[in-house]
This record gives sequence, C-alpha cells and structure tokens, in this order.
Amino acid sequence: MDVMPQAPGHTLVIPKRPSRNLLDVAPEDLFAVMRTTQRIARAVKTAFGASGVLIMQFNEEAAGQTVFHFHVHVIPRNQGEPLKQHGRQMADPAELADDARRIRAALEA
Repeated sequence: MDVMPQAPGHTLVIPKRPSRNLLDVAPEDLFAVMRTTQRIARAVKTAFGASGVLIMQFNEEAAGQTVFHFHVHVIPRNQGEPLKQHGRQMADPAELADDARRIRAALEA
C-alpha cells in the first residue's frame, strides 16, 4: 500500500531486486513487475468497485520521481472522483490495513 495514497486502494508494485527506475531495471524484473501489476490492478478494481485503474510510473526527478527505486502505482478510479496530490499526506495505518485486506480478498476470489 502507498502510505501517502492518492485514493483509497492506492497500491505499489515493487521488484525484489533494487533498481533506480524503468531506465535501469533488469528486463526480467520489469516483466515480473508488469505481470504482477496486471494481477494487482484487477484485484484493486474489484475490491474498490472501480470503473477503471490508473497505472503510473515516474522516471527521474524531472518526471516526478521522488522515491528513487523502481515501482509502479496502481490506483482505482471512478469518473468524477478527484485524486489527492502525490506524496502529500500520510494515511491512517488502520485504513491502509483494511484496504490491503480488501485487495487480498479479491486476489483470493
């Protein structure tokens, strides 16, 4: 879970091996991350009753990267619902735990 979510259910997919961003991630790690991103996106969409899913990934400071390890953002979206600003406010840990529980349940369904 992203600890500063832009919407409920905002999830991160992170490879096991470190890399700075998409520009230097190993191809096999990129494949694994994208396969996992698809699986998580489906679960997030189901768990939060979303009509869509926003997938974001930033590369270098000029492109908005603020955490310098490769990761992909998965954010459930519904028409007309605004996103919070990126990296601004820490979420309640209990809410994050509940969001994670909902996503795990969707993955197991």
